[in-house]
Amino acid sequence: MLLVLAIWGAAALNGDDIGAAASVAVIALLAIAACVAAYWRHFQYGLGIVETKRAPVYGSSRRSTVETLEKLFDYLGRRTAPATYYYDRKGMRRPVHRRHFYGRLRGLLLSEVASDRAIVLPPHGFWFSAQIYVDAEPEEIIRALKVRPSSGGRPKEYDYEAMLLALIEHPDLREIDPEKYGAETAVMDLVRGRCAPSDDHDNDIRVPENTRLREFANKIVAAVKINRGAD
Repeated sequence: MLLVLAIWGAAALNGDDIGAAASVAVIALLAIAACVAAYWRHFQYGLGIVETKRAPVYGSSRRSTVETLEKLFDYLGRRTAPATYYYDRKGMRRPVHRRHFYGRLRGLLLSEVASDRAIVLPPHGFWFSAQIYVDAEPEEIIRALKVRPSSGGRPKEYDYEAMLLALIEHPDLREIDPEKYGAETAVMDLVRGRCAPSDDHDNDIRVPENTRLREFANKIVAAVKINRGAD
């Protein structure tokens, strides 16, 4: 399409008559390109001024990975976040607006592959594949996200004692019937609710993935069943 437009532009500058059919074809191509850009922009950010994050698209990524990425994008999307930038072809530092991190495909902004980054349309238009930098030390970002550094491939450790302490004497735990179907799921939901930051408490405890969390919930249900049977 770019080749066709270039030929049409060169002919127009030379004053050549390319015919009505060719002119209509060029206009149609321009209209198609505009529609594609408008559709892609709407998919990424919605209509109007971009003020809030769109629901992300991550495919089959792990839940823990998605949660960490979303914490990072929340952090970078704040008005008080450290500056983000990229370098253009001339080596000049260019700022990246925080609204770049609001799009559905924002995860691709962190890709190591330039062609993946080029898929993401910034809110002001014009694709770019430059790598994005953050004007902050890694330790500062980790503290802001409350993410523990990787332990070099070793199994993750979770504070199960803190999780258990968060449940002790909680009224919702007393309401769970260990004999009923879904007791484990109810305990899992309660653990997540009591361990995640909330206005009701100051807990901020890292919770394992569903498989390990269900094993933990199963032990709690078994203990509750034994303790209540002793009454």
